[in-house]
Amino acid sequence: MAERGFQIWEIGYSVKQFPILAWRIGHGGETIHFYGGFHGDEPESVDLALRLKNYLMKHPQNFLDKRLIVVPVVNIDGYEAKTRVNANGVDLNRNFPTQNWTSRASEEKYNPGKTPASEPEVGAVIKLITEFPPRKIISFHSLIPHQINYDGPAEKLARAMAKHNSYPVTDHVGYATPGSLGTYAGTEQGIAVITYELPEKILPQKAWECSLDAILEAIHFIL
Repeated sequence: MAERGFQIWEIGYSVKQFPILAWRIGHGGETIHFYGGFHGDEPESVDLALRLKNYLMKHPQNFLDKRLIVVPVVNIDGYEAKTRVNANGVDLNRNFPTQNWTSRASEEKYNPGKTPASEPEVGAVIKLITEFPPRKIISFHSLIPHQINYDGPAEKLARAMAKHNSYPVTDHVGYATPGSLGTYAGTEQGIAVITYELPEKILPQKAWECSLDAILEAIHFIL
């Protein structure tokens, strides 16, 4: 469905065959992807992505010179089950086909899958990145400690975003993340990738209030 500057479509399906939905706002210019819910037990990320989608749809005239694509829930099965992993027990943020992908996992919750890109949810994201190549990717998560983590040519972007909420800026979350979206798109493809880590269990309204200006900075920031 396309109308008034936005479109909704299915980018793929989960293991349990639930559709993974994307919203596009704007028609051209710079393409930016936003993702929530890679980990199903991080509902803060989904709520923020949904609020962003609603905000952009209410103000499409402000973003017609961009192509903003929001995927609020990548891991639908995990979100419904309140689990980090998908229905196959795989951590989607360890399943991307990167040079550092490994079949070994330090903990079960980091299970990378049997092979790179074995999971349909990861395949859907890869297809979306291929069909609509982004200049920037913002992936919402939650973590202790909260932070704005960057991969690829995104340090200046991360620091510009942090001026709006004083989140720490990092180039490493504190532990290895082989097979991650940041490595796949940022390190290996040269896309500016931000992994925006909200505080765990932050109230939805507070998360929105402390994030909106940082997100708008990301949209308008010139790399």
